[in-house]
Amino acid sequence: MNEFENYMQSILKEAYPAFQKALQQPDYKAIHVNTQKDPEMTIPAHFSLQPHPYVKTGFYFDKETLPLGRYAYHDAGLYYIQEPSAMLVAELAESKPGMKVLDLCAAPGGKATRIALQVGKEGLLVANDINANRARILSENIERFGLANTIVLCSDPQALVKRFENYFDIVILDAPCSGEGMFRKLDQAVETWSVQKVDECAHLQSQLIEQAYAMLKPGGTLMYSTCTYEIKENEDQVRQALERFDLTLDPLEIRPGMAEGIDLPGTLRLYPHLFKGEGHFIAKMIKGKQAVSTPIARPQTSRLTKEQSQLVADFYAQHLKIPLPKTIIANQNHLYAIRPDFPDLKGLRVLRQGLYLGECKKKRFEPSHSLALSLDKEEVHSYYDYPYDAIEIKKYLHGETLEGNHDNGFALICVDGFSLGFAKEVNHVLKNYYPKGLRK
Repeated sequence: MNEFENYMQSILKEAYPAFQKALQQPDYKAIHVNTQKDPEMTIPAHFSLQPHPYVKTGFYFDKETLPLGRYAYHDAGLYYIQEPSAMLVAELAESKPGMKVLDLCAAPGGKATRIALQVGKEGLLVANDINANRARILSENIERFGLANTIVLCSDPQALVKRFENYFDIVILDAPCSGEGMFRKLDQAVETWSVQKVDECAHLQSQLIEQAYAMLKPGGTLMYSTCTYEIKENEDQVRQALERFDLTLDPLEIRPGMAEGIDLPGTLRLYPHLFKGEGHFIAKMIKGKQAVSTPIARPQTSRLTKEQSQLVADFYAQHLKIPLPKTIIANQNHLYAIRPDFPDLKGLRVLRQGLYLGECKKKRFEPSHSLALSLDKEEVHSYYDYPYDAIEIKKYLHGETLEGNHDNGFALICVDGFSLGFAKEVNHVLKNYYPKGLRK
């Protein structure tokens, strides 16, 4: 690690001792709130959390005294535990309602879940990760947030270019990097670091920027970020992108706790001795308007059979107080609610598109966990609501049955008013429908 230490001394100079001292301190933990489920942000208020200085839905917490990852609120998708510096990328992207956004290297989902909330129900987020295991975790986090405006892919970025050329308003490229900014947080980042890895990452980053540029519509925004300190992976990548492509730098404001990029004004760096978070680099670039937007073919809708249509319609009528989605497609017996303007995904590996409603089985429709997490207790005919510290919540998350007192049928299990999942009531016994892979 002598190469890294010497390098950091060369760029930080007299500030290096403060940086070195910061690396010996515990890392900071934070959440960003799911404002679709908790628009009043009641959870941060309940726990008196400290606000993030620049992210209005972000809050710090002490993992030792308040392990928020263990609370049922986390299982209900009320917040996402995210590194505080990384939160700034989605904030600075300035996604607006109705926009189409691509998160190219999206796992595990911190930026994706935030952006999906920003673009709203009329917008579209395509969240991709080429690594199958990471993409699965990404899909689970999208599900936990109850999002219906998101497509999750596990595809090579070049395959996406063929499908989405000149298409997105914003592309988020949180590029794979040498991970120096995570040295305080992750031992693995230290163990896998090498000069060779820096060079390999720089080569990959250059390719990803080219692919991201190709998928931006004219006037679109490219957000480039890493969690490393290497100039070769940060400022040099931006300089090369500005030279190679029709991109201009959109200068970022350097606010308290931030540092300007090295010899590249308008980009920003975050260091643990200046900011309550880990190391990060962020740049914002705008694509020129000479390119022509490419129309994207609409999906070849897989229509429901008459039986499938009847089964899902009957379920909604019997159990829910909301109308049946306007556009439902089928993948064999699995049904998904999508928007009519969702793009054609032929040739791509799709893990999730829109809202997975459930599966048509023998003469019945079985609702999904995704559907449960997208619902409010006022949208169902039957629900059971328990305090977060109730024994019933612990038993439900463990996969046990509960006692009921309603009519037979599906009921929503809630924690302090927020959906956790379905149970099926039969003769006053609530059969647990919490997914086996999530039980604890």
